[in-house]
Amino acid sequence: MTRTRAVTLTALVAASAMVFAACSSSPGQAPVSSTASSGGASASAPAGPASSGAEASAPAGPASSGAASSGAAGSGAASSAPAGPSNSGTQGCGKPHGAYTDPGAAKGTVTTGSAEFASSWNNETTHGNSVYNANPIYLTQAQVYYYNTDLTVVNNDQFVTCTVTSKKPLTVEYKINKAAKWSDGVPVTADDFLLQWIAKSGKYATGELKTDAEGNITGTSGVAFDATDPGAALITDMPTMSADGSTFTVVYSKPFVDYQLEFGPSFIPAHVVAQHALGIKDPAAANKALVAAAKASDKTALKKIADFWNTGFDFTQLPSDKSLYLSSGAYLLTGFKKDQFMTFTANPAYTWGPKPTVQTITYEFLPDATAAVQAVQNGEVNVIEPEHPTTDLTKGLNALADQGVKTVNSVSGSWEHVDLVFNNGGPFDPKTYGGSAEKAKDVRLAFLKTIPRQEIVDRLIKPINPTATIRNSFTQPPGSPLYDTIAATNGMKAYDKVDIDGAKALLAKAGVTNPKIRFLYSSTNPVRAQEYQLISQSAKLAGITVLDGKDPNWSSNLPNISKYDASLFGWINTNLGIAQQPPNFLGKVGGKWVGANNYGQYNNEQVNTWMNTLNVTPDVPTQDKLLVHTEKQLVTDGFGAILYQTPDIVGYDSNKVTGVSTVPVSPGVFWNYWEWKLAS
Repeated sequence: MTRTRAVTLTALVAASAMVFAACSSSPGQAPVSSTASSGGASASAPAGPASSGAEASAPAGPASSGAASSGAAGSGAASSAPAGPSNSGTQGCGKPHGAYTDPGAAKGTVTTGSAEFASSWNNETTHGNSVYNANPIYLTQAQVYYYNTDLTVVNNDQFVTCTVTSKKPLTVEYKINKAAKWSDGVPVTADDFLLQWIAKSGKYATGELKTDAEGNITGTSGVAFDATDPGAALITDMPTMSADGSTFTVVYSKPFVDYQLEFGPSFIPAHVVAQHALGIKDPAAANKALVAAAKASDKTALKKIADFWNTGFDFTQLPSDKSLYLSSGAYLLTGFKKDQFMTFTANPAYTWGPKPTVQTITYEFLPDATAAVQAVQNGEVNVIEPEHPTTDLTKGLNALADQGVKTVNSVSGSWEHVDLVFNNGGPFDPKTYGGSAEKAKDVRLAFLKTIPRQEIVDRLIKPINPTATIRNSFTQPPGSPLYDTIAATNGMKAYDKVDIDGAKALLAKAGVTNPKIRFLYSSTNPVRAQEYQLISQSAKLAGITVLDGKDPNWSSNLPNISKYDASLFGWINTNLGIAQQPPNFLGKVGGKWVGANNYGQYNNEQVNTWMNTLNVTPDVPTQDKLLVHTEKQLVTDGFGAILYQTPDIVGYDSNKVTGVSTVPVSPGVFWNYWEWKLAS
């Protein structure tokens, strides 16, 4: 069966906290995911020279700067997104679900396929911001909230209840089910919430991340967490916690628009971080020491905490130390062999959320789309949601209908794009031309004029989705309320058609011949490979050489801008919050790089002002104006190229499993794992 997701995308409006998209070979998403990938730079991540060369020839917009922080991508007004602190009472983090039906004892096994496996059990870091991390974590960690197929924010109130106790100042109280515990038996408490705030607020930052030549974090020059968050930065005072650790209360210095989405959806165990970082064996004592370090602003202890939080949970196979992959949710990670399989087994102790009916979910490593279809045909895999559908894969799954394989075809929340690097001494950096921002911009725009956006859509996407079009907005998906306005005014339509003569003229004006562009993309994604070939061939006609930078570790290398000049990947949304847009575009604020997803280190002071204002603006018409102004400036400065909204396909063997569906935000097909049922 098939169904379209046009209505869903309208509600999606453009999305938010992003992980490389699964389509990116993929957050994510999310992104976003795009949900196809991972990785990310942080506010305290590798910082280079300050100026990006972007020009501030922006239209005058709202003057106030708002909160000085960043976030993860967002959108225009989404019908299902929080609308600012207008709600009071219990809906502090979505619509409370109430008690879930107990399905009885879990049984049987469902096998899924994945093109890439987890690389970190901490997807709160920017380098761990990947759908391949987010999806396993969704299975194993209790969620404060999630999205259903209507894109309603649902609060798992069996785990945490959230109450707005005051609107002025905005105050939210979280109450944690005292039965909730980590798989080592330690309770989930306010200390776990506090660690998330410590890591993402920037309150304790005194240094920057240190990285090696490959972009791997090797340490910090002070207290530096590989994370940044607009909401956490607006909680300027230490949160309060009840003596028994069951209540956590925060007060915002300004009315943060996405307060409902601020804490969670899952957490890192604070006691594990403190045990490893501070050398304390007893979990209760470790938590106490972590809280004390925050209260006293103990920089020595906080640096140790940051260093472990940043990389202590990174692994690509099952660690010998069980504390590194604790569960607080429906499943336990019980097996993980690199590039072979991951095994998740139902958590018998889990009672504070939806309980699964399937005893075991197995991930099989399936990087090849043809092999994935064959595995479904042979009954080896029961559910797949490929990172980026191809024509052959779609035809292959549809051909299996007679044997009970059903497909769900839709437009995903992921979108494909090319981003340029402004600050690495490469062809798009003013430093290369003696500090000339104008020459650097001319070279950026020349390259963008050669990208064959329509040809990419026609050749690679329309065979799967005949109604596919070029996407012309950095923040809004086609069909959303603000899309037509932005697409008509931001100037991106001028790049709908390749303009080789225009590109040559810009290069001649800049006095630049044969610029060489190192082009980063996934080496395991066949669609990306085809996109690279089309882009390279077109650019060559204008005298531009696009060097093949395919990389199996492309997502973790995104923060390492010394290795590339342009990148190709997708974002997918993990939530629908408005404040999730700024991290993609914020540059240097207060001397620090704060745009967690702004890998290319684009920096425009006016855009910084608009994006910071967006974080604290609940009024939808004002939000729209800020986004319209921002988009026009991004196109003027040559931020990058937007390609298309990614098609999505889920294939599942209905003779083996039922209840399978998907949502256009991470975690996609896994969103309702508790509704999966064995067919026989």
